[in-house]
Amino acid sequence: MATGSSSLVQLCIKTVARHMDALEERVRDLPASLLKDLMPHLNIFYLDRIEKAAKLKGVSTSFAWAAKWQDLNRTWRCKLKFMSPEADWKQTCLESVFHMVLMRRTQVQNSFPELSASDVLSVSAPYVRVLSLHATARVVCTRLASEELRPVLSALEKGVRSLRMLDARTLLRHGHADVLFVLHRLLDHGAVTEVLLRRAPDHSVLGWFMSRCRGSHRTPSAASGSSGDEDLWTREGPGAAKRPRLCLLGYEEQGSKWTPSCSADGPCPQGQVRCLDLEVPTLSTVSQLLPSCLGLHAFHLSCSQPVVEDEVADLVESLTKLFLSPHCCLRDLSVGNVCDRGLLASVLTACPTLNGLSLEINLPQDHSPSTCPSIQSHHKLALEKLSLKSSAFQTTVVSFPAVLEHAPVLTSLHVTGVRHARGLLCMLPECNPLLKELRLEDMSLADCHQELLHLLENSVLEELSLRDCRLLEKCAEKKDLLVAFVEAARRRSSLRVLALPQNRLATGVIEIADLFLGECSSKITKLDLSSNFILPADLLEFSQRMEIYRPVHRLTLDLRFNPLDRDPELKGQALRKLLPFCNILTDGWDSRSTLADHVSVM
Repeated sequence: MATGSSSLVQLCIKTVARHMDALEERVRDLPASLLKDLMPHLNIFYLDRIEKAAKLKGVSTSFAWAAKWQDLNRTWRCKLKFMSPEADWKQTCLESVFHMVLMRRTQVQNSFPELSASDVLSVSAPYVRVLSLHATARVVCTRLASEELRPVLSALEKGVRSLRMLDARTLLRHGHADVLFVLHRLLDHGAVTEVLLRRAPDHSVLGWFMSRCRGSHRTPSAASGSSGDEDLWTREGPGAAKRPRLCLLGYEEQGSKWTPSCSADGPCPQGQVRCLDLEVPTLSTVSQLLPSCLGLHAFHLSCSQPVVEDEVADLVESLTKLFLSPHCCLRDLSVGNVCDRGLLASVLTACPTLNGLSLEINLPQDHSPSTCPSIQSHHKLALEKLSLKSSAFQTTVVSFPAVLEHAPVLTSLHVTGVRHARGLLCMLPECNPLLKELRLEDMSLADCHQELLHLLENSVLEELSLRDCRLLEKCAEKKDLLVAFVEAARRRSSLRVLALPQNRLATGVIEIADLFLGECSSKITKLDLSSNFILPADLLEFSQRMEIYRPVHRLTLDLRFNPLDRDPELKGQALRKLLPFCNILTDGWDSRSTLADHVSVM
């Protein structure tokens, strides 16, 4: 009887969902439990409209939006790994829906057969914060520039904060008017402050984007809206279109520059881009334009080809000119694919007031050692965040220790593939006493156990991440290190996040539970144990200890990419023990379909 009643309720719920156009007002009066059961069956239009009534009854729609996002994204498990557990699922789902409908993905249209594409775009557009335009987006921009979708473009102007052009060179080739119109509306009339350009366009178009980085301190010609160049933009005649359109003249002329205008009332405003992320073939154009980008707060630069020393010298000279201006706002700099191990010292000498610096060093195999500059500064650096990555394992960056000595206010350090493990761990407590976040990746710590314990005992770390650091590689007994490590981490009262992915912990996960043992229990709220070849039996023993210890604060526990599918029953027992005090991140990863488990125990 109970089964029949349940089936009847489900049948009624599905019927109500199909007739929401007539029953919407009455649905708002449903009990909270039935309202929650109804949500997964609603389309995005009615799920959005019912949200206010649900909140008044104490029911969140987040789970329903998350389920819809998973239904629309076949690769959701991979994407989930890079998403925050506190994600706004409504915004995430509707932003994804917007892009899929705009690009006319058939699986999305099939998911909402009762809604037109315009309806879906109208509902989702206000939730788009990051707009991505691919190489094939010319048709998309033509649709956005049309009279039919003008309200959608207006919504994007208000909501979009970040514009991503994933093949800007192809998209802007020959100055397609609709593309330029949409970009102008978003940047100059909208709220966009971040721009990402992959495969950046030619000099004139790149110059237009970078002219939006000049800030409030501009040259008189730039402030007037013409950038000192002839206005190469015109409006189409009245009979050609019912909306303002932009046509670019002389786009293919070498060195031409252009200024948009889509208003008969005078020059349009000029956008204020504060964060610029560029991928360019060479640094020459960027180096020429960079000194005028006084309003730029964050600049991320990468090259499709390795950056050689001559280009590095030009970039450093441009940065020097930029930082000589009292109006320079640049505080966060990232440079990638550099064939110069001396860039770290050169950049910090040129930019002593930088707060954040990220460098990716890509040395060729036949690279011969060269003389590296030293830190030429009598003053302490303002550096608070430093990220140093190398594509080659165990790269030496000679100036790295000196940089740490000159950065007493450093709070965040991320190092990947650099040969400085022991010296780095020894220096940090003395030279960088304010360090709160330390992330080491692809570095061998197999011989640095004592230094690691010393750091934990003499720091104010709040986040420690050791990814693929071969922690147990030379341990005759895993327990010897893990017991001491766990004890040191447990006594580090400031520690809130501990990440140990890809360290082949396996059975060692049982000792990790002792973080929460006794009166001096750890205050950790996030624990990442992903990709560690943890088997269900080991997880069960871990959960049994955790059930006894009970963390002081609710714990977010990442167990993804472990072969827990080997014994679903034991896995279920372990997770049920953890659920009362843990938010568990797990997945349906099939360990038998990959070689990851084999690699983990090689």
